[in-house]
Amino acid sequence: MQEENGIDSFKFDAGESSFVPQVPVLTGDLELQPNLYTERYVSTVAQFGDMVEVRVGHHTQTLPIFVRMQDKDSRWDIANGLPTLITTLLVMNMVGYPLVLPDMVGGNGYNEAPNKELFIRWLEANVFMPAIQYSYVPWDYDNETVEICQKYTKLHAEYAPKIIEQLKKSVVDGTPANAPIWWIDPKDETAQEINDEFLLGEDILVAPVIVEGAVTRDIYLPRGVWKDEATPANGLIVGPVWLRDYPAPLNILPYFTRQP
Repeated sequence: MQEENGIDSFKFDAGESSFVPQVPVLTGDLELQPNLYTERYVSTVAQFGDMVEVRVGHHTQTLPIFVRMQDKDSRWDIANGLPTLITTLLVMNMVGYPLVLPDMVGGNGYNEAPNKELFIRWLEANVFMPAIQYSYVPWDYDNETVEICQKYTKLHAEYAPKIIEQLKKSVVDGTPANAPIWWIDPKDETAQEINDEFLLGEDILVAPVIVEGAVTRDIYLPRGVWKDEATPANGLIVGPVWLRDYPAPLNILPYFTRQP
């Protein structure tokens, strides 16, 4: 079917241990543990190519396939909304799954469709992650949304070589492609508490706006000399430092590059 119809790849849902007979016996033979089902499932479907997508994993970090985040709700809060796009990304990377496929821009829309602001902020948060999925589309909204989405989809494409470079590095030595910002200064206790910023590699820091109605945000830059890419007029900034009330209207994604 794949060869005859020119299908590039497949999305494989399911695979959770909940699909095995219930209630599982958790103290029996290791070969009968419920998570073995997940491991075998993913190993089987991974044979369909490098662009395969799954939503589960268990001891399958070595497979070169996308692992999708679980469905995200079209919400602003930490209860499975936009902020968890970042926290889930960080957790998956730190446990050895750097080939992260974020849920679709704007969330799943199960309760209601994302409004314009949520849709745009979601895309901005997604730009420096490995891939972008559209389901809702910019022209569902207005021309401004289309223009902003064109801008940041193009930015993602411009940084695609860097993203691929980091993913290849992850395959070689296990380092996360998208790490928490304390990764470049593990003793920085302030950086350890930041859960709304992330890195691409060790020299790009991303600080999306994830609060409804916000047009500014506080940004923490750890040790290093940083170039403000979103507002070049700010020049070079020496960290560690807080940037309080950094201007970030709807069309601005704050991100910084660490200088040699």
